[in-house]
Amino acid sequence: MKRPERATSSEKHETIEGSVRDHVESRRHFLKGLGLGLLLTACGAPLSALPEPRSRASSKARARTIFNEIEALARKRVKAAPLGPPAPISEQLMGIDFETYRSLEFRNDRAFFRDTNNYIELQLFQRGHYYGRDVAIHIHEADGTRRELSFDPSRFNYEGSLRDLPVEELGYAGLRLHAPINRGDYHDEFLVFLGASYFRGIGRGHVYGLSGRCYCIDTGLEGAEEFPEITALHLVRPAPNETSAFIVAEVRSPRSEAAFYFEVMPGDETVLDVEGAIFLRGEVPNLGLAPLTSMYLFGEDRPGRFSDYRPEIHDSDGLLLHSANGERLFRRLRNPRETTLSSFRLDHPQGFGLLQRDRSPMSYLDHHDRYEDRPSGYIEPIEGFERGVVRLLEFSTELESDDNITAFFVPDEVKAEMRVRYRVRFLSGEPLPEAGFRVARYRRGLPKSNFKPVLDGSQLIVIDWEGGKMDALDALEPIVTAEGATIEGARLIALPELGALRMEFIVRFESDAPAELRAFIREGESARSETFSYLLEPGFEDER
Repeated sequence: MKRPERATSSEKHETIEGSVRDHVESRRHFLKGLGLGLLLTACGAPLSALPEPRSRASSKARARTIFNEIEALARKRVKAAPLGPPAPISEQLMGIDFETYRSLEFRNDRAFFRDTNNYIELQLFQRGHYYGRDVAIHIHEADGTRRELSFDPSRFNYEGSLRDLPVEELGYAGLRLHAPINRGDYHDEFLVFLGASYFRGIGRGHVYGLSGRCYCIDTGLEGAEEFPEITALHLVRPAPNETSAFIVAEVRSPRSEAAFYFEVMPGDETVLDVEGAIFLRGEVPNLGLAPLTSMYLFGEDRPGRFSDYRPEIHDSDGLLLHSANGERLFRRLRNPRETTLSSFRLDHPQGFGLLQRDRSPMSYLDHHDRYEDRPSGYIEPIEGFERGVVRLLEFSTELESDDNITAFFVPDEVKAEMRVRYRVRFLSGEPLPEAGFRVARYRRGLPKSNFKPVLDGSQLIVIDWEGGKMDALDALEPIVTAEGATIEGARLIALPELGALRMEFIVRFESDAPAELRAFIREGESARSETFSYLLEPGFEDER
């Protein structure tokens, strides 16, 4: 992992005035509720042992045929009228709050494929709350037959005042899959498709956190973002002992038509192999591929913000970029004062993702929301990620219900027909093999002189690195650069009791503008760490 002092991934940022998110889906409330009881809720009949997986050839072949058909349909649709608004439903249902919508849950005893003691079971969501689009659900058999599921209110719970809701012709909003990934006698939820083109996956021991999307349009720009929507989901019926699922999605928006293929493999980490064919009508200069959406309220650099007793609240704490030449850059996330869009040049990336590195319960002290168990999401590109940038959108929020972080790849050249292939991993550990020091903790505060804080606008930065070799420390040196600031007193300190190497330095701002920081550890001409990256704002946010 050798590189010059200035690492090769170029980056820039811009502050965007006003709200980029007139449309912020507070779907986190709903999915959080789904995930909290994940390890304790029985969703299936006891299984004496996990089944031996059969060959996936027949299901996969059927899914590929479906994908080809939906791709042809999308190519035809792009020449016709675009997607219109969803059909209206009762205001009683669209106006209900999160808690009420969550109570309209699918009945566990009516799960699809339960009658054959399947490894994978299917449950559905009904329309209502934020979810007004009617999503057609198709079940395909391996022999080529298929059926569209008609809405069946008997599969849902309607208790108390909800008994009189007009639900007979309501329709479905999405689906979720269950499998015994934690215990052999329970079917736990591991994948959700719900809202726009969002999907969420979790592995063993996780609760829901960040989301993926099929693609995004004009994210982070002035004006309204265009949200592609899944209008139909095609599931190949899994055989009883089959441990993978195959789904094809029809995705539509005013300026796009698309087909997306998902091969889903649940387990310790849940893995999705994704292929998409996107057809554009009109100009779409800013097409985002493989988007990941998450939440960062505050972290260890400013613990307990907003008068919260918890030290940290976030689903992800950093963006990891893995460049074609092997450089690894870790960009710490922020809850900024103003909406910020940062760009990182990343031609032919080996990977990128939003990580939740801090896995200590003591960092969150939240037995209810369990932020230490939120999965990381990591993208491994295969096709369609040539020359381009990874963009990171961060916008200000005071609510942990807001997904205020989005990362996505924007190709330099956007064609009328685009094809992408990649793998997305929902996991707990590091997505890459160990290769030197990595950022473990980041803190900032005021410098001190004679035990008193120095109030001259400068900031003290402290970065703890782990994972590297702690011998021959005298040969290591801190390399720190800043755009918009000067760096003073950079040094390394061994912390054997923590198994870490600490880097300290002082930042002096040249103006009221943020400073772009970069830091890594060098030995001779070779890097011994990933590159730390951060957009540091003057002052502190204690008033918020």
